[in-house]
Amino acid sequence: MEYDALYQWIQDHKHAQLKIVAKKLSYDHFIEKIIKTGGIVEAFVTGTEVTSPSVQCRINPLGEVCVISTHDQVLSGENQQIFAGANFPASDDYSVELSEITKKIGQTLRDKGALGRFGVDFMSVKSDDGWNHYAIEINLRKGGTTHPFLMLQFLTEGYYDSDLGSYVLPDGRTRYYFATDNLQNDAYKGLTPLDLIDIAMHHALHFDHTKCEGVMFHIISALSQYGKLGLVSIASSPQKAIEYYQRVIDVLNDETLPLKQD
Repeated sequence: MEYDALYQWIQDHKHAQLKIVAKKLSYDHFIEKIIKTGGIVEAFVTGTEVTSPSVQCRINPLGEVCVISTHDQVLSGENQQIFAGANFPASDDYSVELSEITKKIGQTLRDKGALGRFGVDFMSVKSDDGWNHYAIEINLRKGGTTHPFLMLQFLTEGYYDSDLGSYVLPDGRTRYYFATDNLQNDAYKGLTPLDLIDIAMHHALHFDHTKCEGVMFHIISALSQYGKLGLVSIASSPQKAIEYYQRVIDVLNDETLPLKQD
């Protein structure tokens, strides 16, 4: 298809073919922004098994590229494009490999003058020969996975070993977490931060420093007005971290049941 014909086809079909993912963004506003700022066309990666891992790094003042953490991002929304949470660390199938790839990216960024934290988002597709990784975005900043990992570090004083793909405590045990900054339910509106702490303590959901397991909450100032909060669910296995998270949902739903009935 020649350029002029392709341009005309896009003009004729863009309104019907485009799907706006952001809830508060209209078609007209989207087109207006594209005209002002331009855009990037990307191929959508597909496969029988596709994941969305990310790697967080730091380039220190000595020029060393250090892998801070890896995550498997949990995405939601239409076409799975909205960040909803993350599992730490990324899958054993590829976490070490992704760290090595990101180190090379970091070395290139360093040579171009970059300094400090950055993250790389990937799309990873499983094939008969293993996993194929596609770096789709570089974020030269802190990201959605920065805060939960820092909470884990401050709570446990451990470190992420990028050569093993594991988070190691001072006594040699390993830890995992599931984190989200978008647990929302209108039924939670009216709960205060103190209510949340009382509920967590009563049901033994709070973080236990003796076991280095449990749940830590954040963004709790949004709870009363918006019914929204964030949490980091830390455990000795990925499955147990998800179980803690699900238990938080079950407990909060039970505790707010009378509020929903009213």
